[in-house]
Amino acid sequence: MTLGTDSAPRPDSRPDIRETDREALSARTRVGLWVVLVAIAAFTLADLKLVQHDLPSMLLVRVVQLALIGAASLALRVRMSERLRAASMVAFVSGLYVTSAIAGSLRGGMTTQPITGLAIAFATATTLPWGPWPQLVSVTVAALAIALGDYAVHGTLAGASPHMTAGLGVAFLVSVYIAQQLERYRRERDAAEAAVRRNEERFRSLIEHGSDVITILDAEGVIRYESPSVERLLDRRAESLLGEKASRYVHPDDLQAVAAAFGRALDGHAASVECRIPRRDGSWCDVEAVFTNLLDHPAVGGIVVNWRDIGERKRAEEERARYVHDLARARDQALASTRAKSMFLANVSHEVRTPMNVIIGMTDMVLDTELASEQRANLERVRAAAIGLLAIINDILDASKIEAGKMTVEAVDMDLRRTIEEAAGLLVSAATAKGLALTCMIAPDVPAQLMGDPVRVRQTLVNLVGNAVKFTDAGAITVEARVLRRASSHVVVRVSVTDTGIGVPPERQAGLFESFAQGDDSTTRVYGGTGLGLAICRQLVTLMGGHMGVESQPGRGSTFWFELTMKCRTTGADAVAA
Repeated sequence: MTLGTDSAPRPDSRPDIRETDREALSARTRVGLWVVLVAIAAFTLADLKLVQHDLPSMLLVRVVQLALIGAASLALRVRMSERLRAASMVAFVSGLYVTSAIAGSLRGGMTTQPITGLAIAFATATTLPWGPWPQLVSVTVAALAIALGDYAVHGTLAGASPHMTAGLGVAFLVSVYIAQQLERYRRERDAAEAAVRRNEERFRSLIEHGSDVITILDAEGVIRYESPSVERLLDRRAESLLGEKASRYVHPDDLQAVAAAFGRALDGHAASVECRIPRRDGSWCDVEAVFTNLLDHPAVGGIVVNWRDIGERKRAEEERARYVHDLARARDQALASTRAKSMFLANVSHEVRTPMNVIIGMTDMVLDTELASEQRANLERVRAAAIGLLAIINDILDASKIEAGKMTVEAVDMDLRRTIEEAAGLLVSAATAKGLALTCMIAPDVPAQLMGDPVRVRQTLVNLVGNAVKFTDAGAITVEARVLRRASSHVVVRVSVTDTGIGVPPERQAGLFESFAQGDDSTTRVYGGTGLGLAICRQLVTLMGGHMGVESQPGRGSTFWFELTMKCRTTGADAVAA
């Protein structure tokens, strides 16, 4: 479907005739009736001089013709269907043909009758909007009337000239052709006019009911056209704005911007501007206007301004800006609160850790003295609880430091092989107590001398091995280190801890490295812990520029690994060689 155009009607379709068109056709037909009336009046005067016998009959014929004219005039004034109107006009014209033939026979001569018939035929073909078929019917009646009148005068048709008969027939057919062509022309014209009217009505409706207002200014900025939709936006009638300077209806603070946009439009460039224009009640309407130069367009001849109310959009933008501002302020408050909480936890953890170390130290001193068995068992339980509490405090302190951005890592000379062995050695006694075999496998190509943070590497590895010991009841634990990639200045080392413990279901593996997360709730009840250890490990590894992961199957154990990119330390021999 194509918008903005109308398809031409089919040749056999007849568009509806508007009231104005019907009045124009009726007026043209009335002119024709007046012409016929004048002609019959002239014929009547001639009959008074030429007709000696049967003058009353001749006058009667003229009266009948005048009656036909009156009936035809009345029919034009009565509202009826087009088909009935055409039939009445065919009857009227046929009556003229017949009465004219009768008048000729009463005069005793049919010489002028063909001329009269042709005059009527061409008059009806050019004045009556009835098409070829009514014209054909009427000229057929005319031909029969002429033939019968000639027969009534001469008693035979043998005296009729063949050339006259042929010429008369051709002339009648030409009148039919003229009627057909004029009807076709009128039909196409009516269809085109109907299409134009529909397009005009469509665009008028769009202009009147559209959200945009269309204003046309001349080169001086005077309003020459205003679309009716302006009344809906500003409560002003379009007619009241015509002839006014457009600048009169612009907020003083926006005049400069509007004048600049108008100037760009005069230079032939499309321009847009946001401004305020007054409503009738004195309030201001925020609008966006687009200027287009159509001064050279013959149908427009002005600067076209398309403008629309953007008040709702501006209010929505302001509301969004306020929302974003409030959201940013809430985010800043939340971050500040988080930092304050982290600092509070770090300070509290630090303050609590000092007396906990005193408790553990004093407990160890008491355990070195002579004690009853029951006293020793109670103190050992106190010592174990204090050590567990200190581990929790250390985890909280580390987590708070990391969250507060206070945790730092170093890049110093370190012996990676020794660091791994020391970390594993710290947990040998705990593994042996549970009947577990703890082995350490370091590939020969792992360099001993690297640059890194031995404290954080040891802390991470101790946490992973400690978890492996905690969650493994039988089997073995293996600590392995190997080189994944090697370059002249650095190596990528992968350190993994593999156990034969309870394992972790696949759906819970992604949450293992989140704070306060463990495999499931039963894990906490059975094995204890805060769930901070793995989160701290991943954050420490991330701070050292590496990454961490897990591979596990429930009931078959787990492998926790981390990869670090570590710079190679230049030895003294290497420096001399360089």
